[in-house]
Amino acid sequence: MIVLTYTALYREWRPKTFNDVVGQEHITTTLKNQILNNRIAHAYLFCGTRGTGKTSTAKVFAKALNCLNLKEGEPCNECEMCRKINEGLAIDVTELDAASNNGVDKIRDIIDDVKYPPQESKYKVYIMDEVHMLSAGAVNAFLKTLEEPPNNVIFILATTDPQKLPITILSRCQRFDFKRINNSEITARLKKIIDDQNMLADDKSLNLIARVSDGAMRDSLSILDQAISMGNGNVDYNTVVSMLGLVTNEHLFNLTNAVIQRNVEKSIKVIEDVIYSGKDIYLFIKDLISHYRNLLMAKVTHNPEEVLDMSEENIELIKEQSSRLRAEEIMRCIRILQEAENNAKLSKQARLYCELAIIKMCKIEYDTSSEVMLTRLNKLEESLRNGSIKVSTVVPQENNSKDVKKKDIVISKQESNINQNEDSYITGNSDSKITINDVQKAWRDILEGFKARRAMVIGSLLQTGRPVSCSNGIVTVEFEQQYKFGRDRLSESKNTPIINEVFSEILKENIKVNFVVEEGNKIGKSTEDILREKLGEDFIDFIDE
Repeated sequence: MIVLTYTALYREWRPKTFNDVVGQEHITTTLKNQILNNRIAHAYLFCGTRGTGKTSTAKVFAKALNCLNLKEGEPCNECEMCRKINEGLAIDVTELDAASNNGVDKIRDIIDDVKYPPQESKYKVYIMDEVHMLSAGAVNAFLKTLEEPPNNVIFILATTDPQKLPITILSRCQRFDFKRINNSEITARLKKIIDDQNMLADDKSLNLIARVSDGAMRDSLSILDQAISMGNGNVDYNTVVSMLGLVTNEHLFNLTNAVIQRNVEKSIKVIEDVIYSGKDIYLFIKDLISHYRNLLMAKVTHNPEEVLDMSEENIELIKEQSSRLRAEEIMRCIRILQEAENNAKLSKQARLYCELAIIKMCKIEYDTSSEVMLTRLNKLEESLRNGSIKVSTVVPQENNSKDVKKKDIVISKQESNINQNEDSYITGNSDSKITINDVQKAWRDILEGFKARRAMVIGSLLQTGRPVSCSNGIVTVEFEQQYKFGRDRLSESKNTPIINEVFSEILKENIKVNFVVEEGNKIGKSTEDILREKLGEDFIDFIDE
């Protein structure tokens, strides 16, 4: 009884001619011309990421070199030699996986074999995949043969990491770089396969598969194969999303809108929806970074259609959303998300880092980076030019002797009535020279210090607070009412030694830390409050004198 076995799509649809190779015309045209003009080199190096057609092109090239009925540089796939190569039965065409055959002994076998002429074909062809995996001894043994092989021997080396190859190998080969295949070419190929299989698939599904494959044709065919099986012959968009555990554009746009509105509750709700739908939060962070990259491209380029590989509908949505953001604000969000990605990659608390990143994106006052300062300055300059604000200076009585100009909208933290650091139960250091400005500059290093001590929880909780004052060696960290739990946790006696130790180590002085909660109802209005009412939250920056 004959058992019919199923062949995977990526094997069934492997290119059989140069014209079948998708997205590598700059390589296939060169190889065909070399064959037609009899300018064939003795060694080739095919470089590129996975699934871009390196090995397939090498096999097509081997067929074209030995084809008995060559047609304009293309193999006929009908003659005896073409059929043998397609079936893997050709004696003179050898495929070798250098990852598993990387020793000196295997290379010596090849060196001995090349001495003999081809038995049934015009050329002996050796296709060596993942050649960067060869050992140092194997490379040294191979060099002389690679440089001066017999006239009827051709080496085709393929690798995903050409930078790992020694220069002695690179200099002996003609190098061809396989580029990532763009989404439109992958989609067209998938559509052709679907039509040939008499199946149904909408353009939206195929575009999604192409995007997820990241320029690799083999990956796209594997995903398509799985989607066909899951959909019982039909490819559905929702099925593909569910199968891959992807985040839809709807989640990305909704979250970005919530960030633009500075709505923390709405933002956290979107993250919760993503998690409960079974999506990987780390992949969600990466998708969010890509989304903000697209927003930036739409913001800084005149023709975003040329740099954004997506549908016209999505491009219009991207352009509309980017129009409500400044370029420096987008770059700030990308920086925050990249930090969250790095932290989430090394930790099991990916959700926490994602939520902290979103909070920082919504609450600009928690971020003291240069991008934030630039955003505030741009807003202030624009408002002053438009005449939309009028600045009136309020001078405290104790400072009447000072000349305060109307354009100066910087006030001292020491005048903002934050004196909670002077709690009587903490003994300070009267000789301390550390200021709040020093603490703010070193804040990121302090947070990294807790990571180095593997005190991830303390470091994460500290990110929800902000240093507000420093006096006599006592640093006061303030929390909003909604993050009171963070203050309570950090104030526990078991955490005090390591907190004081890390702060002292980074600031290079004996430091003690006090945690307070922001007062909700204050009697009277301070200078800070008055300026906030006049100018708005984003226009005020506080420094220490």
